[in-house]
Amino acid sequence: MVQDTINVPNKWKRHLKPLILVTVALLLLGLSVWRTQQRLTAASPRAVIIDPLHNITTDLNFTGKACDLLVSNGYRVDTVISDDVTVEALRQISGYDLVVLRVHSGVFDKGVWFFTCEEFDGSKYVLEQLSGEVHIATCPSDPRILFAVGSRFVAHYLGELDGSLVVLMGCDGLSESDLGKAFVNGGAVGVVGWDGPVTLDASDVAVLGFLELYLSGVDVVDAVGVASGDVFNASLVFYPG
Repeated sequence: MVQDTINVPNKWKRHLKPLILVTVALLLLGLSVWRTQQRLTAASPRAVIIDPLHNITTDLNFTGKACDLLVSNGYRVDTVISDDVTVEALRQISGYDLVVLRVHSGVFDKGVWFFTCEEFDGSKYVLEQLSGEVHIATCPSDPRILFAVGSRFVAHYLGELDGSLVVLMGCDGLSESDLGKAFVNGGAVGVVGWDGPVTLDASDVAVLGFLELYLSGVDVVDAVGVASGDVFNASLVFYPG
């Protein structure tokens, strides 16, 4: 049996070796760039903004501006907005350096609860209802009956917040200590929130100001004090303070 052979012209041979060398060099360069990008991505801090109130018109596009601010400071940012903010979605919060909860919240049954955007259904989350992890909630500005979650929910599901800073933007987020304590027990370094009622517009302005200061390197307690400003009946505070 005669095996066919391919004869490469000499003029091609002169160019073949440099071409192979260039190809190998480009492959190695591409691999190096990919590895560098992977290292940078792994090292980048992560933030998530939970915003069930995204569809409410306010003076400030908080989530958009906060995302831009965080990205410009090297953060990778995830957002969960509007109807996507369900009890199940909140269970998935983990591995973030910064967690911003732009939510309605309030005090009932001697604890702080923050609202999802998921309408209440008595046939859902039955075990969580029985164990006091979720609650029904209503807000004067929203005719719907919604699910809310509290400190027992945080203690049960949000135990992977190692090193996270949590920001609660709703009313009374830290007027009782139970919710802040649950986040800290879950690994958070601390919680920023209001000690009384606050409007959404006022909270947007104050928290964006806090983030600007905090990301510029100002100590978290000092940033909270400066950003709190003059809000009727409430102050922005830090737990544990």
